Amino acid sequence: MLAHQCSARAYIAILIALILSIFLLTANRLNNVSPISLPHFSTGGSSLAESTGGSQQPDSSTDQLNTQPDNKNDQAATSQAVAEFCNNDWKLLRRKELGLTNKVAYTRRCIKPTHNNPDREAVGKISDSLVTGTVTLNLKANCEQFAPPPCEPLELDVPPAYAAQEEQYNHLLFGIASSYERIQTSLPVFAQWLAGTGAQLLAVVADADEGFIKPNLRALEAQYRNAGVNASIIAPKMKESLPRLNTNPDEKLRQPAAVEQLHFLLIRDMLDAATPQTKWLGVLDDDTFFPAMDPLSVALSQYDHTKPMWLGALADNWISMKIWGFMAYGGAGTFLSVPLAKQLEPHLEDCVRQTDVPSGDGMLRDCMYTRTTTKLTVMEGLYQHDIRGDASGFFESGRRTLSIHHWKSWYHVPIDKMAAITSVCGDCFLQRWRFGSDTLFANGYSITQYREGLDNINLDLMEATFEEADSRFDFVYGPFRPRLDRYDKKSYRLVEVDGTFEKGGQFKQLYVYRATKEEGSDAEPVDEVVELIWDV
Repeated sequence: MLAHQCSARAYIAILIALILSIFLLTANRLNNVSPISLPHFSTGGSSLAESTGGSQQPDSSTDQLNTQPDNKNDQAATSQAVAEFCNNDWKLLRRKELGLTNKVAYTRRCIKPTHNNPDREAVGKISDSLVTGTVTLNLKANCEQFAPPPCEPLELDVPPAYAAQEEQYNHLLFGIASSYERIQTSLPVFAQWLAGTGAQLLAVVADADEGFIKPNLRALEAQYRNAGVNASIIAPKMKESLPRLNTNPDEKLRQPAAVEQLHFLLIRDMLDAATPQTKWLGVLDDDTFFPAMDPLSVALSQYDHTKPMWLGALADNWISMKIWGFMAYGGAGTFLSVPLAKQLEPHLEDCVRQTDVPSGDGMLRDCMYTRTTTKLTVMEGLYQHDIRGDASGFFESGRRTLSIHHWKSWYHVPIDKMAAITSVCGDCFLQRWRFGSDTLFANGYSITQYREGLDNINLDLMEATFEEADSRFDFVYGPFRPRLDRYDKKSYRLVEVDGTFEKGGQFKQLYVYRATKEEGSDAEPVDEVVELIWDV
């Protein structure tokens, strides 16, 4: 009986000690840890961050999404990281114009640029994967309740940023002739490569005198100047087209003057706008784009601007060459030295009247051959880009490009956003790296994963992705490698950029793979996003 009583007392003592221990432990945690929100659930019960299924499995770095801070210092650091993610990356992802799905498979990598004089023509090789730490984000949830996704650091060896360019290129004068609407809508793209450079832009508004349009040239010029572009926006001096060699005498001359003739007559307008510092006149189409001014200026410096010089590029389609002949094709950009422009200026109207060619660059060719002894010098890196459809083969080929054309008509790419990376690492635009066995990164354009891997793909050859990529284009782009079916590769294309170019800041690129709803499936598609955050 006594033994049973002792045993009962012992059990009671142990129970009291256990209850007291739990009480003391709970009191201690309540005294030292501030309350925080659970990382898995929003107020509505939906998940912000979930592990992704399928082929994009999150790695161990995703675990920080489920980790509670252990002390006040960790809590403060987590709060700051959450605020930075929500105020920057999250807002970027939620931009309406991006049109992302409600849930996205999201990866971000923090790029730490190094500058060890990399071979720009070579494909860099990195053994690790690029797309790691993937999580699913619910963009309809409340961001501030959750820890931010991981941002695994990644070193990439890139060229250095170009030197400060403020007023550095005042020896260059560019000219375009186009409609008021096209010049107005082209402002962001011109600003991308012209703002703050000191180079001049002269724009002749072909329909400036059209009463029903009511163009405000002064206001448009102010918009360009407010964007940092040293622009002059003027009305054409010639109000109606000149008759050409094959014009019917009874045909009524066009009013206002044809854009093609105004394009050719830009030579006189540009001479009027030239300064003592002007060395080169660049006659452009309104969709001619230069990724950066520095390499263009360096390329032009190889030629003697004090002598008559005609620089440009041939068409990249042999059929165009057979039709239009050997000349500088205008979309790639045509450059005239000032002495040559002065030779041509007195003959401009006569050259129009005596040609049967309707295009401005064709008029320039005929005038050049009949009024001067100057012949075309082909300038490597300028591209007419007479390509249609899917231009990914070109942009993923790693080519250095001085100029790009037809990017908003014959094919469509966000060219100004693509080339913005030049402000971070100069000649790194379209530089390529291979990650692991199956991923190719073309900086500023795409991240592409190849289903069968890259070992049997010759990356020295351009993929024949655009229409009629055959022998007609071989003399510029060939030889080609065969085009892959869309099921054989998966491409994340650049859709947006954000951030700053100021030293110590961050510049962000957003690459997106657009998901499609599978036939017969009730599951909602989930876009996949890779954000690359570059240290500046």
